[in-house]
Amino acid sequence: MLILVNPTYRNLSSDPKYKGVRFPFIGVRQFWKVLADAGLIDRKVACGLPLRKDWQEKYTEQIKGELVRNKLFLTNLVKCCYDHSVYPDGKVVKDQIKLLAEEIGVVSPKKIVAFGGLVYKTLTGKNTKLSDCLDNSKTEKSKDILSGLNIITEPCYFPIGRGNPKKAAEILRNISAVGY
Repeated sequence: MLILVNPTYRNLSSDPKYKGVRFPFIGVRQFWKVLADAGLIDRKVACGLPLRKDWQEKYTEQIKGELVRNKLFLTNLVKCCYDHSVYPDGKVVKDQIKLLAEEIGVVSPKKIVAFGGLVYKTLTGKNTKLSDCLDNSKTEKSKDILSGLNIITEPCYFPIGRGNPKKAAEILRNISAVGY
């Protein structure tokens, strides 16, 4: 289970007029390239994605197929969309956290990857230094306290925007190599 912060205006499926399948980062090819660099989805699929303006439903279906094939579930800490990239405030997180806890319970993942410090702290109650995540021996593998299922939760750099795509891909490769 990959948990991001919140949907943004860059995600096509955040548009109320969008009629297709809705999940994070529809239309944002850079995100899918990071997952391909990490070995989580097929590189040919990720490299064949167009710019947002040229995105069609067939690309959403290809990505959906990759997520299903690789048993990956994507979601957001906060479900409401913003037209900016500022983190959601504490009240919004608190108001919506129950929904994420229910999602985790339904999915019952073997492992959670928390993208960014806010997501990691919300799930585990612990702060982390993301630069330590590049060294698996330093990475603290905490259990989520939110779902009550005690699922191993690992922190990762955010894969685009204010994050670090190269380091995110490296951490995801390390997490994947260790297995579940």
